[in-house]
Amino acid sequence: MNTKFILVSVFFLLIIVSCGKDNQTYTVEIKDDVRHIHNYAPQWGDEPKIALEFVQKIGDLDTEDENFQLYLPNDVAVDGEGNIYVLDAGNYRVQKYDREGKFLASFGRKGQGPGEFERPLSLAIDRNGNLYIADQGKNRVIVLTPEGKELRTFKFGERVSPFKLFSSVNILTGTTARDMIISLDEKNKEYEKPVVQIYNKDGSLKKEFGKPVDYNDMFFNSMGNSIYFTFDQNNNVFISFGYQNRIEKYSPAGELFFTSERPLNYEISRPKSKMEETSGGGLVLTMPKMNNVSSGIGVDYKGRIWVTTYRKQREKDDPEPYLELEIYDNEGILLGKIPWSEDFTPARDDIHMFGDRVFFRDSEGISVYEYKIIEK
Repeated sequence: MNTKFILVSVFFLLIIVSCGKDNQTYTVEIKDDVRHIHNYAPQWGDEPKIALEFVQKIGDLDTEDENFQLYLPNDVAVDGEGNIYVLDAGNYRVQKYDREGKFLASFGRKGQGPGEFERPLSLAIDRNGNLYIADQGKNRVIVLTPEGKELRTFKFGERVSPFKLFSSVNILTGTTARDMIISLDEKNKEYEKPVVQIYNKDGSLKKEFGKPVDYNDMFFNSMGNSIYFTFDQNNNVFISFGYQNRIEKYSPAGELFFTSERPLNYEISRPKSKMEETSGGGLVLTMPKMNNVSSGIGVDYKGRIWVTTYRKQREKDDPEPYLELEIYDNEGILLGKIPWSEDFTPARDDIHMFGDRVFFRDSEGISVYEYKIIEK
């Protein structure tokens, strides 16, 4: 009798968990103490309860002011006073503006000396206002004072890549498509490289986590597992996969809290590359197309997760929007969607959130746009 009671109790518990809220807009499975969330529809229905309100645009193609002539801005950061910093990578400098967009200062130039850049990729600011710039040309992180003087440099990993800075000055980074390194020696090895890495402030590895998918193809294992990453005020780590239907949350120690998926209007691709030998003894590699799923992730001041998602694959000369902003609660439940309707296309890896302030870079590499989150 006790065994039957336990089985019935477990059965009804599973029903409760799987039904979720609001007429089954999602279900939850518990596997190995991890929540696996299957979203079917937004909790808010067709009317999102938040919106983005345009604030300002920094950078313009037609401006005559060189301080606003941006060229390939790679990153955006905000300091404790609300000032805006733009990593103007194509001009090898960091541009500082106040909250209203007034130009304040410029740091850096092209070169190999102190405070100079070769290929700047990523920008972050610590609690003291110091600037951390990942320079892939130097394969170093360059640390500048708030006044732009070089304090020190350090390296993390084999090759410095885009990163974010924890409040404890730890480095959060992960597998990105532009970091794909092909090794013919590992052609037949099972792919197990974790997708997230955390380094301390001197560049040594503290931990790594995040299970990759093995595509059984050496050329796609890194690309297919490329991620976009961010963290919240409690240093929980959030990642979205560029080519997989996966959104995940981890503790600062790397414990997986949940993995979440949503309905898509296309298939998740698992392609294979093809290598053929030419008559001259060389090799020709054919790379098939992978379907894009997401291109950015951020966490707002209420802990909600924002993911830039492909609602369909982009097609040439198709005027219909192919991107949308998805909003999830902190536990991975899909709340709502905002179709992308702005007159510019956001760049990849591009949703920068600081409280209720949201920044996007345009894909043309000319401007940075600021928005404010509005609660309806």
